[in-house]
Amino acid sequence: MRLFLSLPLPATVAEHLDLAVGAVADAAAWGVGATDGRRGGAERGSESGSGRPAVRWTPREQRHITLAFLGETPGGAVDELTLELRRSLLRLPAPVVRLRGAGVFSGRTLWVGVQEQRGRAHGERGDRLTALMAVCEEAGALFASRGELLAARDRRRAHVTVGRARDRRRGEGILQHCAAALSVYQGPEWTADEVLLVRSELGAGRGGSALHETLAEIPLSGAAGEARATGETGGDGRGKSDG
Repeated sequence: MRLFLSLPLPATVAEHLDLAVGAVADAAAWGVGATDGRRGGAERGSESGSGRPAVRWTPREQRHITLAFLGETPGGAVDELTLELRRSLLRLPAPVVRLRGAGVFSGRTLWVGVQEQRGRAHGERGDRLTALMAVCEEAGALFASRGELLAARDRRRAHVTVGRARDRRRGEGILQHCAAALSVYQGPEWTADEVLLVRSELGAGRGGSALHETLAEIPLSGAAGEARATGETGGDGRGKSDG
């Protein structure tokens, strides 16, 4: 099964991002091609040569901060992987983060970036997110496909995927335009208090998109205390989501 590790977006953060991405997607559609005008982002965008929108926008319920892509992992290893993640992540404090800026991977994937804020509790310079990503990759490497882990390293930055070009030749320009518009984006900050282990089934979701299923929710050390100190809450009920 294809697995990845992520940070979920609190409802307020997801809504803030959805408004920004929706505005940019609609502007791009009106500027360079047609749009079907439906809300939700999944089908907005300039049309490709096949008559389909050139960009598939990630549905709001599927957006998350990718920490590590593990790729194909034996189904029988999930329980052991979860135990290893709980052991490894227990010692890590929860980072305070916000979504900020944007870019394009390989001409086909539009992402919004993640900025770690200065530690609230002790005023330290933020590097919790970097440590969290490293631990997630190390734990996943014990069970996942080494080849897919290596292939994903050109994307080794925390990010939220918000859109993908169906055809790079026709869609790359649209994504670059959207990335430029989102380069000034800055969302609200929050304490990221848990890591999700997620299964992704390609083509099993709505409209041929991926179907995501949360297999495990792993809390980070000190998350509850820091959330109380900053007055933050986050997270919704999660299970399967598709697009």
